[in-house]
Amino acid sequence: MLTDTFHEYLELSAQLRPGYIASLGKASAEGSASISEFVPEVPELLKAVYDKVLGTSSEEEEPSLIEFIPGYRLIHIGEYGQEVKVLAEILQEKGYTGGGIVLPLLTNYGSDFICYYQSADGVERICDLLHDYGDLVVMYDSPEKFLETLCEFYKQEVYFLDEEGYLDCDLVTEGEVGAALNPDAKYWSE
Repeated sequence: MLTDTFHEYLELSAQLRPGYIASLGKASAEGSASISEFVPEVPELLKAVYDKVLGTSSEEEEPSLIEFIPGYRLIHIGEYGQEVKVLAEILQEKGYTGGGIVLPLLTNYGSDFICYYQSADGVERICDLLHDYGDLVVMYDSPEKFLETLCEFYKQEVYFLDEEGYLDCDLVTEGEVGAALNPDAKYWSE
């Protein structure tokens, strides 16, 4: 299911940004296998993503191709280890003691992250981690809701390209759609 929803997200992205899928590169058959050095079992979300695409290099310069969601790029698999270290340093610096597994998925140039989080009891969420604050804030109730919500953002025209070609969004509608699809996520109610 995650693979199909990720594919739908890519197709919706390509309608607004025709070169986006090609810019992500095509992954090898098991591109996510390299993540296994950071976690005992690669989460299904990361498999769905990195078995299909490589991600966006930090060197990408074309505005319409940089962002996976407004303000964040999909971490390139070749840069994944580096971003794991940055995330771990931030969590340690902020005294994070929540346990579970925290893996980066999206990042920006300010070392903020959208993370995959699996609690010690196995519950999966997608969280926001702002470098300056250090708290993991649940954005999406599950990996499935993460991808479903992003698809809905395109379907409801929440996402658009700004005058410079960067992916942008209608913040009010984004909040309404995000809250409706992720009622347990604190992020949308703050």
